Amino acid sequence: MWDSVQLNKMPTEGLPLRISSAALSIWQDNWDNGETGRITPDIVPRASNKPVGWNREEIMFVTGHGSFLSYLHRFNLRTHDSCSCGENGDPIHYATKCRFTLSWHFQTPIVSLKLQWLKNILTNNLSRTRLRLLMRFICDENNLIVEDNN
Repeated sequence: MWDSVQLNKMPTEGLPLRISSAALSIWQDNWDNGETGRITPDIVPRASNKPVGWNREEIMFVTGHGSFLSYLHRFNLRTHDSCSCGENGDPIHYATKCRFTLSWHFQTPIVSLKLQWLKNILTNNLSRTRLRLLMRFICDENNLIVEDNN
């Protein structure tokens, strides 16, 4: 049976590099043209196998994933997305307005400069430290900023 099958004699030399390059190209296309999670590609425009150097807390803040009420509500893990202070419980709220996180507040960004504001935080070591402390507080003291247990 195998005698009648002619296999393409593609050289295997360099095959892993070609596969990796093709996969990265597909990833970049998805990165550029995806419809969700658009803030991360705005900050990191090139898909890469190399880490960006952010820690867990910074990744959670940039992506909006984790203990944020806006995120939990989206997956029906909370009945609402409002913080105990009444505003939408998203990352920007906790970083700039929430009375429970006052110790870690940043200056509220102008809407048109929000992306640059976030880039500035992620490139400044003192701001990154404050952001990590804010995120640890949100994760550890979630009961203070959540009105209900749902």
